[in-house]
Amino acid sequence: MTIPAYVITGFLDAGKTMFLNNLLNRYDWHHSKILVIQFEIGEEDFHSRYNNCDSIVFPKKLLEQQPKYIIDQIHSRIQSYEFDEIWIEWNGVAPFSQLQSLLLHSSLHRLCKIERVIHIADAVQIESLLGRTGNPLPEQILNSDFVVVRNVHSKNAFRRVQRLMNGINSDADIYKMSEYKKIYNELSSKKSQPIEEFLLMLILVVGLSFSGRLVLELFQIPINTIINVFLGVILQAIPFLLIGVLLSTLIQVFIPKEAVEQRFPKSFGMGMLVAILGGFCLPVCDCASIPIFRSLVKKGVPIPVAVTFMTATPVINPVVILSTYYAFNGNLSIVIGRICFGVIGAILIGIIFAVWTPKGNILNDGSLGRFMCNCGCYEETELVTNFMGKVNLFLRHSQAEFFSVGKYLIIGTFISSIFQTIGTEIFTAAQSGASLAISIIIMMVMAFLLSLCSSSDAIVARSFAKQFPMGAIMGFLVFGPMMDIKNVMMLSSGFSNRFIGKLLFVTFIVCFAIIFLFFGLGEI
Repeated sequence: MTIPAYVITGFLDAGKTMFLNNLLNRYDWHHSKILVIQFEIGEEDFHSRYNNCDSIVFPKKLLEQQPKYIIDQIHSRIQSYEFDEIWIEWNGVAPFSQLQSLLLHSSLHRLCKIERVIHIADAVQIESLLGRTGNPLPEQILNSDFVVVRNVHSKNAFRRVQRLMNGINSDADIYKMSEYKKIYNELSSKKSQPIEEFLLMLILVVGLSFSGRLVLELFQIPINTIINVFLGVILQAIPFLLIGVLLSTLIQVFIPKEAVEQRFPKSFGMGMLVAILGGFCLPVCDCASIPIFRSLVKKGVPIPVAVTFMTATPVINPVVILSTYYAFNGNLSIVIGRICFGVIGAILIGIIFAVWTPKGNILNDGSLGRFMCNCGCYEETELVTNFMGKVNLFLRHSQAEFFSVGKYLIIGTFISSIFQTIGTEIFTAAQSGASLAISIIIMMVMAFLLSLCSSSDAIVARSFAKQFPMGAIMGFLVFGPMMDIKNVMMLSSGFSNRFIGKLLFVTFIVCFAIIFLFFGLGEI
């Protein structure tokens, strides 16, 4: 059984040891056997009021020079005693990824697992520190589950820190040091995992169908048909989702992103050509395409070229082509249409960004100079060098990504099964004019909200074919992979809001225009 580990981060003198003393010496923890590991020596010492805490201290010099010794010492201490919890006070100037490397890629990963990461921020100093301390501090904030703020002297000061923290980590809750009950409740709540979210979503869909059966049948809604359609669609989609995740993770873990970056031309013409060819050859998910996009921009590749690569890759890669061919029963016109619209759309978006050049710095360097995907594995590929470590990372990333994206597939499939069973055919008769435009917009907005993986979205799109014209279906297939909610969330961690808004607007307009013009003129 793995021991839950709670990590306290924060810059030097932020009050990490004081927080540990105030928290772990409360009565709530007096029955727990706790190991406290400190990676810096501050002005305040940790002490245990109830003698239930065993502590061990490692100075920064030891962390830099002898990480193997540290691992052995922690392993020996855990094996010697039966601890209920581990609390780690991380060094304020060390990257958080260094702690992940210690715990995940050694013998310790079988003994303990990070349960929560708490960042301690000093309201008086945090703004000035972020501007002059490099990457470790924002990286610690980005990896935190919640932030505890001390030295809050006014409501305005707290709101200022809230805005600052949310700009770096929008998912983290912010508490004052005095709000013990909220902090305790946060620590007591179980952290959800991708597999749990996936199963919860599945149980919710099944529960709704059975609990609402009687009510739905009163309105003559064929619930059994909806369930059968749902199961039929999702059983067809899951294999392609799995193939896409496995291939994407394989490339992501075993092929260094530098291999792509270094071979990417910096000239506009050749860069656009390589961007499109890369889209055909790289079956990668958002976890890889968006971080590579950011790296290309940082390395001086023109923004239009990098944008073309990012928008083309998820629409026209091999797994997407295969799943589209299967979903539409070998209809090559739909497959070729998706490829052509995807390529034309990506090129036009790139050209627009070449003409309408973004002003200022589009990179959000204030938040993080590194980038991580939703499962937190992406940057670890640079830390893992041995083959078995990469295999372990491959398996972990594949599992996390499959269940993380799988919940979106469940939601999309459930909605499409309802449309397919009881949806009106009002849009199928509208093949031109304003009605066609409305149907395309509806499907593009739906693609944005559902955030489906492009490796399986074609099967869900096909289930809408009875209610929407092919133009609207194509809008779903082209725009969705380029830009959806999860893409915007990933972009927000590394790019300015102004740039993201412009990219979303341009992508939507271009995709809508080329599809509406083509289908409105009756070419298909």
